[in-house]
Amino acid sequence: MVSAPGKADLVLHEGLVLGHPGSDSVAISRGSIAAHGAFADLKPLVGPRTHLIKLAGRTVAPGFIDSHLHFREAAAAATGISVQRCRTVGDLLADLRLAAGKTPPGNWMRAFGCDEALLLDRRGPTRAELDESLPKNPLRLRHQTLHATWLNSRAIALLGLEAPGFTPPLGANMVRDSAGKLTGLLVGMETWLSDHLPPVTAAEAESRARIISREMAAAGVTAFTDATTRNGPVEVEQFAKLAQSNAICQRVGVMIGGQHLDAADRCEQLARAAGIALAGAKFMPGYQYDPAGLSRPVRRALERGFDCAFHVTEIEELEESIEAIEAAKAQFSGAHEIPRFRIEHGGIITPNYIDRLMAAGVWVVTNPGFIHFRGPKYAAEPGLVAHLYRARSLKDANVHLVGATDAPVTPAKPLAAIAAAVSRTSIDGVEFAPAEALSMQDAFALFTSEAARLGRLEAGVIEPDHLADLIVLPRDPFSLNAADLMNLVVDITIVGGRVVYERGRPAIASSDSADLRST
Repeated sequence: MVSAPGKADLVLHEGLVLGHPGSDSVAISRGSIAAHGAFADLKPLVGPRTHLIKLAGRTVAPGFIDSHLHFREAAAAATGISVQRCRTVGDLLADLRLAAGKTPPGNWMRAFGCDEALLLDRRGPTRAELDESLPKNPLRLRHQTLHATWLNSRAIALLGLEAPGFTPPLGANMVRDSAGKLTGLLVGMETWLSDHLPPVTAAEAESRARIISREMAAAGVTAFTDATTRNGPVEVEQFAKLAQSNAICQRVGVMIGGQHLDAADRCEQLARAAGIALAGAKFMPGYQYDPAGLSRPVRRALERGFDCAFHVTEIEELEESIEAIEAAKAQFSGAHEIPRFRIEHGGIITPNYIDRLMAAGVWVVTNPGFIHFRGPKYAAEPGLVAHLYRARSLKDANVHLVGATDAPVTPAKPLAAIAAAVSRTSIDGVEFAPAEALSMQDAFALFTSEAARLGRLEAGVIEPDHLADLIVLPRDPFSLNAADLMNLVVDITIVGGRVVYERGRPAIASSDSADLRST
């Protein structure tokens, strides 16, 4: 439906407009915000084809931008076997046996969400336990961090891991027991395993994408960046197809792994044709991109105009990343403005690094949801708590700070992460470094205005000429405490002027002229 000239496509009216106390309505035209203000003042924008949504006191807020997640892994976790809620090995095995009862013998089973640090047993399942529970199906059970996998004997045999002469990929750790037998736990082989398991069909991939995209829309996510290190031309092409088929209703950004810089031209062509963003290059400290270290591939990425992101959860990774950033900045001679540097996670940042981050102009993409959902793991390491997922100290030092869920490691629910940034409290009620807590407004900015700046999106605030990427909440979030915010639902999610989610109803289109892939 196209509105008459000068008329709005959609008007949200008679509620609260977050950040604008004098406004109760927002008008949207051709995918962008046309105006906000009192409904009486916006009535001239209402035409015979304008779609009206009465807010009845509800709050319009900017949509959430999740700056770092793993979309395909989140889709697989959402549609597969999840053991994230299990708190003992026994519970985990029982869930797997239940799933096996619904799976034809011989078919691969894919499960996600085991983390020995969050289990009361403080260990993962043994190979013998997996064999006893799943005697007829090969199993891949992925660690919640996405950096390790447990296999049962059927899976090990099918993959040939115990065959004479098998050579694991560089950097892999195939954990063995005292007798030299594989325990089933593999670390650093995730890409190899994904490449050697039966491929997911295109139809299944699209079905998974539609499911997780709708779940994210229900959580208020209007844009995201996939920060998976293995992303190369094959994965960018997959995202392009999903975007073009509208299986994904959010705006999409995709990073490519630093090992794929030689294929950057192809990746850019695919992304441009599908209207998705190529969000930069992702580097894993310790990975051998170049014999000379990270600085040379980082400089190559900068010369292409790519932002450079670094996976950092440990001090050693932070040191290597900062050294690479400082060296690249000193050597960079590009004619264009230097792209951005991103520290992904920033799990541990000791005080001596804060000034270096600020001086280098680094953006820290933090995960406040880790405090809530993974708190029991950190409680066992009290000496690190003061440096854990910093927020307030970084903002006070003028370090750029953005939030992300890292889904599926934590749920793709920005409201839960925002609440955790405010409360700094774990799921079992333990408070972690309360001095690092943010105000509600600053916590919201992690997923709205600041995330939009990092992603170069004209979004994240409710202002004329900005993208109409909005959500409707039943209550004013700034009036809630963290506990109430954690459980707040999203009533409506709008991307580019289109209603892509409405609680209790299927998605409906409100503006045929809106282009979700434009930025």
